[in-house]
Amino acid sequence: MNTFGKRIKNLRQKMGLTQVELGKMLNVTDLAVTKWESDASLPNTITLIKIADYFNVSIDYLLCRKYISYISSGNNVVKIHEKYPYNLSPEDIERLINYLRDIGFDIDRLIKKIKESSK
Repeated sequence: MNTFGKRIKNLRQKMGLTQVELGKMLNVTDLAVTKWESDASLPNTITLIKIADYFNVSIDYLLCRKYISYISSGNNVVKIHEKYPYNLSPEDIERLINYLRDIGFDIDRLIKKIKESSK
């Protein structure tokens, strides 16, 4: 089950940040980040907005109210719908995209095709 703590930890690690670095960017202590990641507490509203803006995700996503994430491939961004039947995590989706790329799929072309068909 996804939690706020798991989501923020995943986003932080994806950006290659330590808890100390994220804390400095948000003007909080690394202990506050540790508490968030262990689901011992939640940030205040202003900090929650800063986190969502920094990681380019919705507050609903952070609070696990919706399963909407964004996956980037080059200049393209694909919105992963909340009702995706396999309920893959953003990490699983990235692994899937990388696997498809490794076996020869042109991911950028596929993303463009999907975006064009949804217009």
